[in-house]
Amino acid sequence: MSKSSSRVVIVDYRWDMPAKDDSQAKQLLHSKDKLWENRIEQLSERFSQDFHGASSFDGIFYPSIEERFALEGIDEEKTTYLLSSERITLSLFQSLINQNVVTTKHDVLVSNGSAQTDLISKSAYLGMQGVDFMKAIELLDPLAYLKMLRLSRPPAIQMVSEASTSGIGALYSGYNAVKKGKFNTALVGGSCASTMPFPHELSNFGFGSDRFTQPFEQGASGHYFSEGGAAFLIKERQQALADGDHILAEIKDITAGTMGSPVINRNAVKKLVLQSLADAGVLPTDEIFMDLYGRANEIDDTAEFSCLKNVQKVFPGLKGGYLKQHAQYMIGYYGLLGLCRLLESKKNNTELQGGVVTQPNSYIGKIEPDQWTTQVNDYHWITMPMYSMHGNVYNLVIHMNPDEG
Repeated sequence: MSKSSSRVVIVDYRWDMPAKDDSQAKQLLHSKDKLWENRIEQLSERFSQDFHGASSFDGIFYPSIEERFALEGIDEEKTTYLLSSERITLSLFQSLINQNVVTTKHDVLVSNGSAQTDLISKSAYLGMQGVDFMKAIELLDPLAYLKMLRLSRPPAIQMVSEASTSGIGALYSGYNAVKKGKFNTALVGGSCASTMPFPHELSNFGFGSDRFTQPFEQGASGHYFSEGGAAFLIKERQQALADGDHILAEIKDITAGTMGSPVINRNAVKKLVLQSLADAGVLPTDEIFMDLYGRANEIDDTAEFSCLKNVQKVFPGLKGGYLKQHAQYMIGYYGLLGLCRLLESKKNNTELQGGVVTQPNSYIGKIEPDQWTTQVNDYHWITMPMYSMHGNVYNLVIHMNPDEG
């Protein structure tokens, strides 16, 4: 097999958010103001600046990122000035390294999808004085913290920053690098966390009074924002087999494109998904599960469902579903949460149920049995479209039985 057509597989993953158990989400949201006050107190002390009185967007925050994400083996003095998202990302990546075969034989690319707000947050370092400034100055480089990763040999490091698709953008970069034979291993992913105060919401898709209403349902009006992250260890297939890895899935294609606007463009997405499925080698007769994104507002949800029906005209064996139920909006990584839950069911050999739409919004109308399914474990082919506020769109195609073919 030529290097230009190397097969790329997922061998492990990590993901975390403050309310994996949905019963905790409303409690954490109710406690948001108190949690935010504690965060502000820590930030003011750490950066010798007065952040008191600064508000934040409505969101679901970790009570303590430091307690949730320990960084054993890394100099504690160096971790003091890490952004919250950097701490989460380091912890997720290092856990993958520690629990898997990654040696000097592995040419590793670390592709980190970072929130644009992290770059803004770096300005806080400029307000520090004296010794504290000298300790923190190296972290002004947005990639510097990734050099703290404990690997057998130094990796190549890159950052992808494109709002809601930063995570799939990082996966796209890592996938192509391994597929083309430039690397045999890639750590991809990252996290989202509110390190610094932001006085308003960063998205136009989350302004409803009750954002726990699920996507595609009547009255859905956006998501609450959530901290958290996702990371994946991908390898060239022969390397994974040589390492004795348990292969969870094979990435068959990731296609990138644009919708031309932040609002979901059903025609642009349809063309991109059809191209992606063709490039992945999916046949019109194959059965496919399409994990819809679910922005949870009536305009985008309706457009996405219309796109689903148009794709079904070419691939009649395709059905839609929703694997991210109960997840709030983790900027950059929301689109990958369904993939994480799917890999988790494969790893633990458990059944995964997709979401049920009990009362579709009036624009979607009635959802027919041939359009929707909750039984994702019945499918080997999985496709996942993902979107960003910039109008970026990606489509991921994976095969859950990589021993075939």
